[in-house]
Formats: sequence, structure tokens, C-alpha cells
Amino acid sequence: MTSRWRFWLLTLGFDAFWALAVGLRERAEWVTLVIALLALLFSAGGRWQVVGLLVLGIALDSLWLALGLFQFNGSPWLPLWMLALWLGFACWWRQLMATFNLPLRWLIPLGAIGGPLSYFIGERLGAMELQHTPSLVYPLLACGWAIYLPFTRWILAEKI
Repeated sequence: MTSRWRFWLLTLGFDAFWALAVGLRERAEWVTLVIALLALLFSAGGRWQVVGLLVLGIALDSLWLALGLFQFNGSPWLPLWMLALWLGFACWWRQLMATFNLPLRWLIPLGAIGGPLSYFIGERLGAMELQHTPSLVYPLLACGWAIYLPFTRWILAEKI
């Protein structure tokens, strides 16, 4: 299979997973957790890299929660569906970077735009509630994601 097809199939699969996790949230959290665990189980090597991406992502969202930028359905902590979403993202991102190895000059703007966009859509779908104005929350998310995605290159470069 060509890398172009692989990219689109992986991305389509992750987008469907994201829609399931964010759209149904608690109603499908065990399903999304099983899907994410299967993605980890069937990922080719690099499981510790996936765990590193997962831990870093959970730390990022935990920071946002601690700063009081938003909350998930009134919960003070990350809900199970969000943890499953982070695991699914980590599996997808590792595979995507192994296939394409995106350069740093792409990761910064991709993170600054793509990260906040996913939270914006999630907020519109009722998955989270902003606790401050969008003009404060989304630029902070953009900065965080502009750092997170480039940092993933370091995690994925480690042979652990």
C-alpha cells in the first residue's frame, strides 16, 4: 500500500475514532477504550513511545484543567473517553510520524492550528465547557500544541 493511501486510511480511521469518542463521550467510553487498546496492541513496535506521547498528552490536558481553562462535563479530571482518545491519538501520531516524519517547520503551525481546532469542535459538540473567554483559551491551547507536537519528535526519536 502506498504511503499516500496509508496516510488517508489512518487519518480517516482516527477521525472516525475521534468522532465516536467526542460525539458519544460517556455513552461509548468503554468502546473507545477497547479500540484504543487494540490500536496499541496491534501497533508495530514503539509501544513505549506511544506511552510517552500518551503521558505527555495527559499532562498537557491536566495543565489546562489545573489552570481552569475548561472542564469536561463538569468533571475536575480527564474523563475515561478523553484518556482513550489520547491513547488513540498517540498510536495514530506515532504511526503517522513513522510514515512521514514531518519536519519541525510543519509541526509548530500544525500544532498551533490543529490542536485548538479539535478542542473548538469538541466544545461545540458539548464535550467540554470553556471556563474563560475563547480569546484567552484558544491562544493558550495553540501555544501548548505548538510545543507538544515538536516535542513528540524527540519522544519518537528515542529508542525505548
